[in-house]
Amino acid sequence: MSGSGPAGGWRAGAQVNTSAQPRTDSAGTRAPGEEPGGSGLPPGASAVGPRDGYGRRRWSPSRVPVPLRLPLAVYAACQVLLFGWWAAFYPGRISGDSLTYIYEVTTSHWRSDHSVAYDGLLWLSLRLTGGIAALTFVQTVAMAAALAYVCVALRDLGVRGRWSAIAAAVVAAAPMTGSFTVFVWKDVAYTIATLVAFGAVVQLTARRLRREQAVRDRSFRRQVLTLALGCLGIGLFRNNGFPVIIAAGVLLVLLLPGMRRKIALATAVPLVITLAMNNLVYPALGVQKPRPDEVYAFNYADIGVAYAKRPDVFTASDLRLMRSVAPLSHWRGPGGDCHVADLIMHKPMDRIKAGKENGQLLALWGRILEHHPQLIVGARLCRADIAWAFTGHTGLYAASNRHVLHSWSAFGLSSVRELPYHSSLHDAPLSYKLDHLATRAYQWTQAPHRTPLLWRGVNWTYLGYLLVAVAALRRRRYELLALAVLPLGLQATVLAANPSPLWRYMCAALFVGILTVPVVTLAGSRRLPWERAGREPAPPPAADGPPTGDGPAAA
Repeated sequence: MSGSGPAGGWRAGAQVNTSAQPRTDSAGTRAPGEEPGGSGLPPGASAVGPRDGYGRRRWSPSRVPVPLRLPLAVYAACQVLLFGWWAAFYPGRISGDSLTYIYEVTTSHWRSDHSVAYDGLLWLSLRLTGGIAALTFVQTVAMAAALAYVCVALRDLGVRGRWSAIAAAVVAAAPMTGSFTVFVWKDVAYTIATLVAFGAVVQLTARRLRREQAVRDRSFRRQVLTLALGCLGIGLFRNNGFPVIIAAGVLLVLLLPGMRRKIALATAVPLVITLAMNNLVYPALGVQKPRPDEVYAFNYADIGVAYAKRPDVFTASDLRLMRSVAPLSHWRGPGGDCHVADLIMHKPMDRIKAGKENGQLLALWGRILEHHPQLIVGARLCRADIAWAFTGHTGLYAASNRHVLHSWSAFGLSSVRELPYHSSLHDAPLSYKLDHLATRAYQWTQAPHRTPLLWRGVNWTYLGYLLVAVAALRRRRYELLALAVLPLGLQATVLAANPSPLWRYMCAALFVGILTVPVVTLAGSRRLPWERAGREPAPPPAADGPPTGDGPAAA
């Protein structure tokens, strides 16, 4: 028969030959591979996938293993969306910091005031391809993979795949997050590492909720290793990333009993590696350390704010010290602006002299902190309002590289034309229609009344805190609070020391906040997989050995 109708035996893309019988050998036993049900069909049926005109099987989505369908679908969707931003803003977005990176890695002036690890990635892109496009494209690939991983982690927690997939697609498509991915910035790599660490935290939390914290199988070791890799990226891609690692380690140890020693190890080892790289390895490789006036610029800015508000608390010797570095009008003028620390470091401040007098300036800062702490704390909170205020200065950037290239000059160079590889930095979109559409969307989100909602990561952080708390109360499982650990560490780090209220300093929190929104579905009435599984911990697989020390007793 032709096989096109019922008699042909077609069922869901498989051809069933009802007349076929299993092969037997001379003894009447079945031939190898002919056991009944071995193919998943009834005895006597054979599955033959749809074939093309040459008799070869055509690929079908149904052939993808079920556990891989969600991550592959999310990765593909996010990659397409992020590729759109990359094509629109080809070869990538830049800022003044991006040009500083290029200067340092192309003129043998490697410095550790920025991320040396990210500078190395930029150096590879420039040397191997002659431009930044390869680096920004790799960033889209890594970001799409990180978003897919977070979706898998949320599925383990009990969030349905459709909701986490929508959140990931929103992150990839939104102008404030999608365009950010194609920036030449260490903050992009830092954000990707944060998402990897967040996904591992979600998976470890799900393991605790399933009462499987004592199981030491391959999955557990993979989750702990992923957490360690994410924390290592957080430390290597931002110089002030180590406080996030410390906060995450302490809080996760408190919130996830039964896995405490492994979690402590997964956060302590990256912390040690980060500190060793910054203080031992980089200097040994010839990477220059930043000068004292660059390291302690925040402290100088605090002194300027305090002098502008309370000049009466400064003694005559304090004023002589300050006057030796910069005119007092400079201290209370540009230095009195609590929002930006960089202003006080501009001329007429003698930065070399400030470095020589750094010890006395820090002693002055310490006396102000001791006797008038409200002045220092107020200056820090003002400068870091991007990490706590619902509204305020957000520090956005233009949708084109044109202005940055036109206005940049530094390190004794009169213009960007003297910078190596400068010709590879100009806007060259792969599609001008796509560039026009992306630019309009980017500018639409920057309207003043939309900026607080769309660009300020702290507002998404507050929303994440609320949704996690609601889910924890509804399910009566405090372990769910672990989902707020990384956002809390990001927020606290920016509050402690921040040069200016720029949106990028809370961009990692913006990503995590959006991806946390699907957690609200856990507050519903439906029973979740880890609730249906029962309350007893599953026995560990025999091949992986018995549970280790901090297991059932800690539950």
